[in-house]
Amino acid sequence: IGIMRLVGATRWYTQLPFLVEAMLAAFIGVVLAILGLILVRALFLENALDQFYQANLIAKVDYADVIFYCAPWMLFLGLAMSGITSYVTLRLYVRR
Repeated sequence: IGIMRLVGATRWYTQLPFLVEAMLAAFIGVVLAILGLILVRALFLENALDQFYQANLIAKVDYADVIFYCAPWMLFLGLAMSGITSYVTLRLYVRR
């Protein structure tokens, strides 16, 4: 970053690749977390909570609930946290 700044690169030109890399890593992590959530629901949660579902003590957690309600929030929060932290960190580093 320092060498790029010495030859006249703008701050966004030097920060953008690192910001994109951090957000891409967060996106991959969120996708893996969503797949893990679906896998755990299919393998363990269905059998463990089956008696509670049949007794109508709790509402059934469907795949649509995981995909359409949990996944977008996980994706938004993961990308936002990654983008903000990488931006702040790079901004502090570039100022030096």
